[in-house]
Amino acid sequence: MEHSPSTSTPASRARAPLPARADTGGSPLAAPSPAAPARPGTEPARAPAPAPARPHLLAAAAVALLFLARFAILPWLGLFNDEAYYWEWSRRLAASYYDHPPLVAWILAATTRLVGRTQLAVHLPALLFTAATSLVLLRLSLDLLPGRRDVAWGAVLLCNAAPLFGLGAVFTTPDAPATLFWILTAWLVWRAVNGAPRLWYAAGLAAGLGLLSKYTNVLLLPGILLFLLLSPHRAWLRRKEPYLALAIAALVFAPVVLWNARHGWESFVFQLVDRHGGAFRPWRTVPRFLVAQQSLSPLVWAACLVGLARSARAARAGSPADALVFGCAAASLAVFSAASLFTYVNPNWFGPAFLTLMIPASAALLRSRSRLVRLAPAGLGIALSLLFYVQAVSLALPLPPRLDFATDLVGWDEVGARLRALEASGLGERPFVFSRRLQLSALAAFYGGDDLEVTRLGGRRDQYDEWTSPEALRGRDAIYFCDDLAFRAPDEYPFQRCEPAGELPIVRHGRTVRRFFFWRCFAYQP
Repeated sequence: MEHSPSTSTPASRARAPLPARADTGGSPLAAPSPAAPARPGTEPARAPAPAPARPHLLAAAAVALLFLARFAILPWLGLFNDEAYYWEWSRRLAASYYDHPPLVAWILAATTRLVGRTQLAVHLPALLFTAATSLVLLRLSLDLLPGRRDVAWGAVLLCNAAPLFGLGAVFTTPDAPATLFWILTAWLVWRAVNGAPRLWYAAGLAAGLGLLSKYTNVLLLPGILLFLLLSPHRAWLRRKEPYLALAIAALVFAPVVLWNARHGWESFVFQLVDRHGGAFRPWRTVPRFLVAQQSLSPLVWAACLVGLARSARAARAGSPADALVFGCAAASLAVFSAASLFTYVNPNWFGPAFLTLMIPASAALLRSRSRLVRLAPAGLGIALSLLFYVQAVSLALPLPPRLDFATDLVGWDEVGARLRALEASGLGERPFVFSRRLQLSALAAFYGGDDLEVTRLGGRRDQYDEWTSPEALRGRDAIYFCDDLAFRAPDEYPFQRCEPAGELPIVRHGRTVRRFFFWRCFAYQP
């Protein structure tokens, strides 16, 4: 694939693109050169093994089948614990929240009002945002490599095959809109510097919506700066459009800043200080960071690292396309690599950094002569994702419950029914339900029904502290519950007395996968 056209000034580029340079500089986003003819009397060089006919159609079909499989399981898939917490936000709309900016709550408020209070309504935004992310990634790939539909659809397939993004396609969290607006911003910037300067303003809007989704999207901004500095497009730094785009992004993000100012900057402090502070202990935290990256699946991760290295070299050689790919990944990966020296880094924090790397990863795999090398990364990722989906809705595999993430998704209808029954028996007027963990409280709120008042008491600070007034609970009876994954009796809470109210084993296929414990507590005295 040839390099994208570039000129000395943005103005001239907007008028007419120049022909691409013939020298590819070793770019991973360059088309392979045609083989030189053999000299007379010599054995011709062996050609690479032919790729399957129309590989982009096979990749597109695989992506479509994944979409349909995900849509089919949504109504049967239990809520993920953090997902239920964001649903709780959607019932109390605000300009921001303690843990994250507000966009995920606004989205869930819309879908639950349109579709109803159902599992499908909560999961659906994840699937729709993943589909939109796939389309934008496809469009960006085709813009970077015109005519290479095989590479473009390969990149989309790798993205959808990666278990990290596969989970994000069915569980609605801030990562769903954050990922879309990350790649949308990158694509709009590329279009803006290649003949459509007004798209800088659309890029600013997309960047602002990304910041309304998740604070980590700010790491795309130094990535865009790195792209401009490494490429012939650096002349844009002397133009007004990038700075007006920044102003638009800041304006969109302003409600979050104002909310933080009124709340003692608590969300910024939590995300920037509390969550990423810690002692220097790389012997513990760095291995976990490396393990977390395997959530892409080891083969997709390896292909992305190859793409990162090759794009870095080609970007230094002057390839604008590789500069964009490298810039959008490098800043985020550098920040979280540094953070991993002090704290545990979750996979979804750095996920968007790998989006653009799917493009050179796809190009590198398609160059291989081995069909196994070309197909194995996507094949392994799809197999792992489908295996999780089956386990999540069936618990068919007898995995140890403490190692099986899918056990978090089951039993909540039964828990909701038990809580409603306890509320109606032997307690005073207006009893409330609480646990020590926000995830348990949020799931109880969703499955317990509108008449059940649920909160969280004790544990680390979260959004429940903004909603709960201890004085408003004074004198009231309550139901406390926990599970066997983090068993803790309610001895620490200031009630006159608490008494056990039974256990609830969650049984699937004849085996107990989880157990809940309940207490009645009387006369809360904060």
